[in-house]
Amino acid sequence: MDLSLLVANDTADCTIVDPYTGKDTDIVITAYGPYSKEYTAAFVAESKRKDSDNLDLLADLTAGWVNVDLGGKALPFNHGNALKAYGMDNSIVKQQLEEFILNNKNFLPKR
Repeated sequence: MDLSLLVANDTADCTIVDPYTGKDTDIVITAYGPYSKEYTAAFVAESKRKDSDNLDLLADLTAGWVNVDLGGKALPFNHGNALKAYGMDNSIVKQQLEEFILNNKNFLPKR
């Protein structure tokens, strides 16, 4: 087996799925994976927080995004906007991104 197939990428793109249609939306969130130094740093920072709802952790694990709007206006990527997007009540985006990050295979090279 080629060992390069077992070297994980630092980031991967999570395409958000429309829960009504089951089809991909144009929203793509780039997340840091479990083998990256950013992932480790995010968990170190999370462990130092006194109170946590995991929103800061998820924002720290986000490297960027495209095609995210809120209220009809583009929502540029930054930590504060990530907290806003993931902190919305019953956020499907938050749920999908968490599940994506927890699946290590998403960060392995495509075969």
